[in-house]
Amino acid sequence: MKYLSKLSDLDPALSVSDSEQIYIPRVLFENDDFKELNYKAILVYSFLLDRLREPSDFIQKGQDDNGNTYVHFKIKDLCELLNQSKGTIISLKKKLQQYGLIEEVQMGSHQPNRIYLTDKLVPYIKGVQP
Repeated sequence: MKYLSKLSDLDPALSVSDSEQIYIPRVLFENDDFKELNYKAILVYSFLLDRLREPSDFIQKGQDDNGNTYVHFKIKDLCELLNQSKGTIISLKKKLQQYGLIEEVQMGSHQPNRIYLTDKLVPYIKGVQP
């Protein structure tokens, strides 16, 4: 599986998008392959995608030893941002993993998990469905 390193990997037009706006991939609402993905999970995914705009500072975004880009987003911060419980956010992230949109790697005690955003949506957005 390949991973996104910047938002424009998903769609080159996003390289000039307004950083004050969150990108929500329309395909997640319209394509039958994602019909069981609810709007809350799509919002979580959109906020994770937004982290790809950040510089690689190893606080919100970084690269692993293989050069793959990952993002950090504390569950607590997602809970506050979306006004959801910890259990709900964990469940939504698991749903995103089931759909192959993210991969999450636990890093150990007191270290945030690494969240890798996969390139699964690229063919859908380019109109060449897998």
